[in-house]
Amino acid sequence: MAAKRKSRNGSATHDGGGAPAYDRSWYALGLASEFELGKVIGKPFLGGRVIIFRGEDGKAAVMSAYCAHLGADLSLGRVIGNDIQCAFHHWQYGQDGRCTHIPASPKIPKAARVVSFPTAEKWGLVWAFNGPQPLFALPEFRSYSEAQLHYRTAPAFDLPVEPWVPFTNSMDFQHLRELHGLKIDFQPDDIRMGRYGFEYDVSFEDPKMGVFDQEIRVTGTNTISLTGKLNGMPVLSMATGSPMDGGRTKGWSVTATPKASGEEPAAIEQRLAMGEAFFRRLIEEDEPIMSSIRFRKGVLIDADRALAKFLQYRKRFPKAQPLLVGA
Repeated sequence: MAAKRKSRNGSATHDGGGAPAYDRSWYALGLASEFELGKVIGKPFLGGRVIIFRGEDGKAAVMSAYCAHLGADLSLGRVIGNDIQCAFHHWQYGQDGRCTHIPASPKIPKAARVVSFPTAEKWGLVWAFNGPQPLFALPEFRSYSEAQLHYRTAPAFDLPVEPWVPFTNSMDFQHLRELHGLKIDFQPDDIRMGRYGFEYDVSFEDPKMGVFDQEIRVTGTNTISLTGKLNGMPVLSMATGSPMDGGRTKGWSVTATPKASGEEPAAIEQRLAMGEAFFRRLIEEDEPIMSSIRFRKGVLIDADRALAKFLQYRKRFPKAQPLLVGA
């Protein structure tokens, strides 16, 4: 087996140019509105390239971008029914990645297939899972379903780190106190750790915005959702990050607020704007640090007990090499 080395942000790669292993998690590929019916878009993903398209059934599909025949980029092809047709020799692939038609031959080789990723839509985003089958459900807010919320989704950040690195902040209470000035009284033993996520409840005082009571949920290693009340006003916020080229992470935010019968649009907008302002402030304060950090587990102290839990959680988290998915 080839020896492993560490990237500057801690993800394992293989010597000799082998494919890197990424956490087996749900990753957002873009706003759902970006992927129109019958349109094909190519994007970098998990150290390679994928295509995203909608067939006539309206469902989004995510699969490897390169034809199994000679490697032509399928983003240059066209959608036919629920298939994607390669522009070069017109081989067609279904949404499961299997070749369905070859004009030059009635016989389709078993190896004529491309990697297909489990795909789903939620919170105005198209998500793909790194693995043959999802290990856990798409990210959710605690206490609310998508149907119970007004929400707004937008691009949020672009950072030169692996997707899990910004989410160390979810349990880095030293950073929340010192950098963001939040007053927090919290015991790391109160964190409820699971195999593919964890939860905790916390209340903190923001010197600029007031008291925020929160129900926190981290899903996988790259998504956090906060369900809470800011000065008694219900505000929900979600952030998620996905790997891009060059070890970068692209992030999206979802700001939400509960639906209420007969509520004025201005009241909804006020709560959404408040949630967005809180999130933007945290990102703006974190961005200079995350843009220059060379993340490593260095000297930890007692104040880092919760952070140490996250680092162990991420170390144990299952990983996959996308090129081997479905092989």
